[in-house]
Amino acid sequence: MSSCAVLQLIAFCACPALILQQWTPAGAANILAVQPSPGRSHWNMMRAVLRALTDHGHTVTVFTPFVDGDRDGYTEVDVSGPMKARVGLNATFLFETFGTTRKLMTNMMRATRSGCDTIYEQRRMVDILDGAAKRRFDLVVTEPLVSECVAYVATALNVPVLYVVPPPIVTYLERSLTGHVPNPAAGGHLLSRRGVPKTFAERLANAALTVYCSTLTWYAEWQLRWADPRPYDAVDLVRPSLIFSNTHFITEPARPLSPDVVQIGGIHLTTPKRLPNDILEFIDDAPQGVIYFTFGSVVSIASLPENVLSSLREALAQVPQKVLWKYEGEMEDKQFIELHDRHVTIII
Repeated sequence: MSSCAVLQLIAFCACPALILQQWTPAGAANILAVQPSPGRSHWNMMRAVLRALTDHGHTVTVFTPFVDGDRDGYTEVDVSGPMKARVGLNATFLFETFGTTRKLMTNMMRATRSGCDTIYEQRRMVDILDGAAKRRFDLVVTEPLVSECVAYVATALNVPVLYVVPPPIVTYLERSLTGHVPNPAAGGHLLSRRGVPKTFAERLANAALTVYCSTLTWYAEWQLRWADPRPYDAVDLVRPSLIFSNTHFITEPARPLSPDVVQIGGIHLTTPKRLPNDILEFIDDAPQGVIYFTFGSVVSIASLPENVLSSLREALAQVPQKVLWKYEGEMEDKQFIELHDRHVTIII
């Protein structure tokens, strides 16, 4: 939000009668959105934010690998060719690539910068950055996964940037994004096993993890800047004016947040459709309840090694609840669970 808009809001709160007498309707904003992460779950939140903006009369142009189709006030630029969507990936590949904190932070840094490069090389984006495009934008909406290279568009266009953060606030970037340093004795790190560290050992481990991840992020980007400098490395990137976080105080542990962080958890949820009859009957006939087991859209659980799948089947066979398992393809040895009187797994 610009300083002028902030002053207008303060003035309206202080003296609404005076403002109403002089108020003139404001035009809709022209918004440029960039989806640098090819993850479906990340796009679900971004799509919901963009839907809310167009529903309120704003115009959105979005660069995305997930094409939903244009509509009134909404134009998509398809980047699915060079930026492959991460859907149903091999689990073994993911474990090998992101299996440790060091691998995770380093490779996610590379992936974020690669996403930035892919979008910035698009002909239409080049025209926008060079000023050749006729349309001017008032705001940039994007996602900072690991690198702040996503702010380059807003920096080049000299407009505010709004960050949409699908996971809880990215602790390893929190200081650079907001100027706020979270207290590791009170707020768990994004990658911590504890949402709220309680014992001295947990707080010490959380503090070490916070420093370690921030250092890894800085070092990984420093290496990439030195080895392959990009245009966004040569400028002082603009800081976000607002951050939308996919969290809610009802479901998240209490933690201090700076005023520019707004929790919008659940914005992507829509009116649920009726369940298929066989699944509905399965749930209704579960006196102990039902466990829904899924790895989401990125990982194909069928690609797990057989020894891991066998362990999962054995573990789920011990619980009193029925299990609704999202599984791609035909599961081998699924009779193992079905033979137990109390346990049934539906493969969907």
